[in-house]
Amino acid sequence: MRTVNLTVLTGALSRPTTSAFSVLFTLEPLYRSIIVTVVPLMALERFGSAQNVSIFFFVLGVLGVGMSLTVPWLVSRLTRRGTFTLGIVTGVVSMLLFVHGELWAFCAGMALHLFAASCIDVTLNLYLMEHVRRQDFGRYEPVRMFFLAFSWSVGPFLGVYLRNAVNPAAPFFVGAVVILLLGAYFFYLRFSDNPALGGKRVAVTNPIRYLPRFFAQPRMTLVYLLSAMRAGWWTMYFIYVPIFCVTVGLGETMGGALVSLATSFVMVTPLLRGTIQRYGIRRVLLVGYAGAGLVTVGIGASMGIPYLAVALVLLAALFAVLCDSVGNTLFYRAVRSWERSEMATVFGSYRSVSSLAFPGVYSGVLAIFPLPAVFVLTGFGMLATSLMTRFIPARMR
Repeated sequence: MRTVNLTVLTGALSRPTTSAFSVLFTLEPLYRSIIVTVVPLMALERFGSAQNVSIFFFVLGVLGVGMSLTVPWLVSRLTRRGTFTLGIVTGVVSMLLFVHGELWAFCAGMALHLFAASCIDVTLNLYLMEHVRRQDFGRYEPVRMFFLAFSWSVGPFLGVYLRNAVNPAAPFFVGAVVILLLGAYFFYLRFSDNPALGGKRVAVTNPIRYLPRFFAQPRMTLVYLLSAMRAGWWTMYFIYVPIFCVTVGLGETMGGALVSLATSFVMVTPLLRGTIQRYGIRRVLLVGYAGAGLVTVGIGASMGIPYLAVALVLLAALFAVLCDSVGNTLFYRAVRSWERSEMATVFGSYRSVSSLAFPGVYSGVLAIFPLPAVFVLTGFGMLATSLMTRFIPARMR
């Protein structure tokens, strides 16, 4: 029996199956999560204040949006495989630039890191939509979120530990190794660039031309806004929770541990499938956004009592898990097969937009108010977003 099961598993991992995608979606976030806490701490060292760090991430967000919108053009010129390869190469180069230590190398490394993430993320999602049937996304998405959360629960603490206990450059060398493993496994799976997608195919390489069509569809607009706010909340968490820990004397290690522990909560998303089936996506997301919003406001109000704020940080992350529990299911169900490449790029830009908009707003807020204002403002944003969930069809499971 064990031999048969091992044979089946080996076969499933040697071709583009859901099991193989689980491996890909474990490695892909791992290389990003290893540096997600390290980079804000490095930026704080170089720029001196939370406001200057916000301005830095705002500029990076501008670059990220621009670079993410070039991906469809790259796919049309280089194919999906070529675009993925470009992402792997630039990802490794970005890690080497971080090691260099100079300010220009740090900024260039972050810009290339964002470009690599856009190339890899968009192409992997295109392959996923090709190989997983639309009606199966509801079942597979919690599984994908589990493996994604596993990487995000390991990476942030591992990155800070390597930085403090081994060498400041260690997180980036490990990140480069993970990127190379991701690329090696991708090519081992031998993805085809000539899928029989079915349906009408329209070759549009400029995603800006697709923006009106994307946002003319109410369901697409709703999914984009929900996803952007969710990503913005995590952007706030990844940047400002470590900064909070450093400024109140809890230390870098505590910051990395909080990020890892909070993201590990997302690993329970497969267990929430029954809850989603019973109560529906709308109710689950309403509780998630409203609960995370209220508790995040509480974090800002209690920051003078660090350990109470830490407890609230973890409680807010538990509510945020509900927001993540459905993943990209709403988008996968709404998008038409012949528009996948362009629509996936527009939709995927919510990460870059949130990484642009939120630090930009925070830089203005921090020019007037202290750090707790960041958490209070983000909490009210989540509360406002919870009102949008009423537009999700009640029957959607």
